[in-house]
Amino acid sequence: MDLAEWFAAKRWVALLELIDNLPTACRLNEAIANDPEMAAVLAEQRLSRLDDDADPWSPKISEFDLNITVLREILHAVKGLRQVSIAAAGGKPGEETPFPAPYTEIDRAVAAAERNWAEMFVQQFGFSPEDI
Repeated sequence: MDLAEWFAAKRWVALLELIDNLPTACRLNEAIANDPEMAAVLAEQRLSRLDDDADPWSPKISEFDLNITVLREILHAVKGLRQVSIAAAGGKPGEETPFPAPYTEIDRAVAAAERNWAEMFVQQFGFSPEDI
């Protein structure tokens, strides 16, 4: 693959797809993060997203391999041990939030199906779906 040929042939879509498929830890993303103009744009987008009801951040499924899964389980175990240690010492441990896993369209479809089932279930008893 010769990127100069792609550029000369004006294969913009292929170049953009190649850039989009770069891993998170790459020099391009480092350069974007350290560019003052782009940093201002990204910061504005992040702040505007806090106001929205957008889905919370979750890692990309392409970057969530076995190593990350095992590290996530270790992190959950360490957080659990910290909770137990605080409680054993007489303290009141706070609530620990788990590290997020990838959230895919499959998860959204399952959530929608569960919601649909719950709405049908409560309607059998004369309740409104808005009561859920």
